[in-house]
Amino acid sequence: SSSSSSSSSSSPTGSATTSQIDIPLWKKILAGGTSGALASAIANPMDLLKVRLQTDGQTVKVQSKQYTGMTHAFLSILREEGITGLWKGVGPTVGRATILAAVELATYDEVKGRLVSTQYFEEGFVCTTVTSIVSGFCCTVASSPLDVVKSRMMGQRRPPPMVLPPDGRGRSVVVVVEGGRLYRGMMDCLVKSIRNEGISSLYNGFWPNVGRVVPHVVIAFTVMENLKLNFG
Repeated sequence: SSSSSSSSSSSPTGSATTSQIDIPLWKKILAGGTSGALASAIANPMDLLKVRLQTDGQTVKVQSKQYTGMTHAFLSILREEGITGLWKGVGPTVGRATILAAVELATYDEVKGRLVSTQYFEEGFVCTTVTSIVSGFCCTVASSPLDVVKSRMMGQRRPPPMVLPPDGRGRSVVVVVEGGRLYRGMMDCLVKSIRNEGISSLYNGFWPNVGRVVPHVVIAFTVMENLKLNFG
């Protein structure tokens, strides 16, 4: 028995399996949250461009679209809002990604371990699919409030500057209007959303979000499990 245990611990598969089982839940949450936060912070400009292009022209006051494409939107934001404008909404974006990644990785490992320990499931496609669906649903429940805040923060634009008529010396005066912003920050958006629309507003679009997140999680973990099975 000692030889078998030593051989299993020395084999790559055995050591990987043991180390994976021994990883505590808090480390899984920390690893998932950290990776999600870093990735979302770096990719925030592209997320901002996506939201701006998707909501372009939706307001009543805007008769035509402000952006002709991604490059024009990128340059317009740089010109009107500065380089920091590309990271508008980075707070709720990082918060959402941190929660989503942490919940996704932690729930997948925990739920899968509990299912396999019963007599009803064994390692395979069915177990991976069921676990991924549960993980994706938990991710959506946990991240939806920050997802709503993120979209609302990114969707608001800085009003264009007003050019006043020339003064007595023939000089035009450019005035930047700041009053058009609805939200001053992440917490302001959260508080106003709850106060004006109720706490249920933080789950606006919940089921479409489930329809987006759950298939993504199922595909990601199914591919991951097959890669582990075939390539170690």
